Amino acid sequence: MTTDDLPDVVTLHALLQEGNVTRAAQRLGITQSSMSHRLASLREHFRDPLFVRQGNTLVPTPRAAALAEPLADRLRELRALTAPAEAFDPSRAKRSFDALLPDLITPLGATLTERLSASAPGVTLRLRPLSPALTRTLAADTPSVVLVPSHFLEPGLVSKPMGDIRFAVVGRAGHPVFRRRLTVETWLSFPHVVVRTGNDGPNLLEAHIGKKGLTRRVGLEVPGFLAGLLALTTTNLLMNAPVPLVNHALKVMKLESAAPPIELPTVRFALAWHERFQKDDAHRWFRELVTSVVRDLFVSRG
Repeated sequence: MTTDDLPDVVTLHALLQEGNVTRAAQRLGITQSSMSHRLASLREHFRDPLFVRQGNTLVPTPRAAALAEPLADRLRELRALTAPAEAFDPSRAKRSFDALLPDLITPLGATLTERLSASAPGVTLRLRPLSPALTRTLAADTPSVVLVPSHFLEPGLVSKPMGDIRFAVVGRAGHPVFRRRLTVETWLSFPHVVVRTGNDGPNLLEAHIGKKGLTRRVGLEVPGFLAGLLALTTTNLLMNAPVPLVNHALKVMKLESAAPPIELPTVRFALAWHERFQKDDAHRWFRELVTSVVRDLFVSRG
């Protein structure tokens, strides 16, 4: 028998338990004639009468009796498998969650870990770098969220706005560019660090500078913001870095910043996840936890 024969399997189980066609039909909510038709089909399939009448009771044949216990076990397993999922209990959970974050805000991992330890001691947090293939990465079986510029979002993802960032000009402490008011000419006279994350999304800042008819000289390309900031500490390179995401790193690396000499576009960030996890209780709990920490960053330091 195949999965298409499930109604017949349930019929056989009902007949074994009730020992009566009428009561078995009532139990399944079908007519007595439908029940008789199903019994005939079962007899044909098993090539066995399955039941013989004894007064008002149907007595199983040895073949039917042998099926009773394993059939009941399988149906119990099926009911358990298809039962509504239990509500997610973080205090008892033993599992992992992934957060894909820009390297600038990986220090948030400490805050996330503290909150996880308090409410979900059995949960493991894995911080991962941004992936060029967001949809495929977030669709994986390990529940994941990503903090990413909204213009990088792809079909199949669900997102929640987190806040906007603006850009500041960043360089080493004592850099000559910070000795006087920053002009466009001074800003563009020094080579710039450019971050290339590998994502196919457009570089809004680069496009904006080009539309202004301006040209900057790229002195260094790096795969992440932290690598770029580190390069600033011992050179005269400049970098257009996102505020507030960069604020913590500026303090640690003792870098200086100034407002850019032209208006640069702000970039909206969003927390995103794959649509397949939209109704998952565990994922909902995790993304709400990440949201609370990430929004604190934008609100308190924006």
